[in-house]
Amino acid sequence: MIKKLVLDINTIMNVVADVAESLDIQIDSLVLDAGYVSQGLIHAVHIGSTKTMIGRMPARKGYPYKTLYWQVRSTIGKGKYQFVRKKHIYFGKRLEIKVFSEKEYAYVYVDQNNALQKLRDYRITHEEEYQAMKDRDQDWYTVKFGYFVLLSNREETPERLLTEYFERTEIETVFKTSKEYLGLLPLSKWTDTTVRGKILHDIIDTIILLMFREKILPSGVSVSELVGKTQSLMCFLSRNKKVSVETPSKQVKQYYNLFNIKIPAHLELDEFKTDVVGLKM
Repeated sequence: MIKKLVLDINTIMNVVADVAESLDIQIDSLVLDAGYVSQGLIHAVHIGSTKTMIGRMPARKGYPYKTLYWQVRSTIGKGKYQFVRKKHIYFGKRLEIKVFSEKEYAYVYVDQNNALQKLRDYRITHEEEYQAMKDRDQDWYTVKFGYFVLLSNREETPERLLTEYFERTEIETVFKTSKEYLGLLPLSKWTDTTVRGKILHDIIDTIILLMFREKILPSGVSVSELVGKTQSLMCFLSRNKKVSVETPSKQVKQYYNLFNIKIPAHLELDEFKTDVVGLKM
């Protein structure tokens, strides 16, 4: 399955045709943000269509965005419709609806963690405004900050469909990392072997960098900042393969402490290679 982010229905069809002709690959699944979900797309991809689509419903005229909340309101909070994803509790329910006269499935979600946290933050700074609201509006605000709707022509469980939608973001992160930080593109290689070798090398680099970023995320330190600071240590290699390491500053030590790494004053090069990368000399 290939997922492609596109701007409108004309772009979609052009991309589908170009990929099919040049690469002999059929694009059969589209995953889109709200800005890309148009009336033309709904008419082209609806229940019964050969291609499948998952798109975030826009919160604007023509889409029953808020209306769907009132349809499912009585079931929000019931255990039957809840599931856990990445430490967040979600409400999710599938409805069959009509959008621009076409049949679609609407998947109504509430990220209950975000909804409650952001409602609390809102009330701290807007309590008078909140208290002046009608009961109906206060009810809406209990879910507003975690509420969203996905449109699809596929019948699926809400949990599984949401996972597929979020996987798009993860795929985008991988490609953005490869392109911007690791030089995945352009492929300036001449033979099939070297092109394949570069792609494999870049994929390995991407995996390492993404794992690296996940590890340091709680510290609030960026990857570029960490790499820049930790590369500043100078080393001297003697003839007997003994390495003398520059004494690090207090700040540099703090960066290494993120990985529980102690900086030695000296080390044996052969022993270091064996311990770190498993090379036997």
